[in-house]
Amino acid sequence: MDRNPALDNFVGVMGKLKAIIENENDFLERGLPATLLATTKRKSVLSREYGALSNEVLDTAVDQLLADPELQVKLVAAGAELQAMTTENRALLERAVSASRRRVDAVMEAVRASTDASPEQLEGLGIPADADAARSR
Repeated sequence: MDRNPALDNFVGVMGKLKAIIENENDFLERGLPATLLATTKRKSVLSREYGALSNEVLDTAVDQLLADPELQVKLVAAGAELQAMTTENRALLERAVSASRRRVDAVMEAVRASTDASPEQLEGLGIPADADAARSR
């Protein structure tokens, strides 16, 4: 029996999602900022496609799945692996976003502190004390 095209597409999309998430997780584990991720849009598109194809597989390939226990095991294992990777991805993204917030908060605190600083304190940091001093640099 020929394999259902929806099933082949589903497996293909699952592989693409796993590859993207694996790369993203590696990127995030190295501590790089989430804002540098160029994969977010592609991951979103593939996730929607994955959902649509999973429904299509259920609608059109159930007989094939029921007739092939080995295929069932492979799909369940691949799905479990993708789920684990997605869970890790979510945790890494949350950690990266939290780190970004801390950096923004630190910058904002420095800005607030500089508005309270005297001109002499600002000059010591290499920050012009006033607009005239800024233009002269």
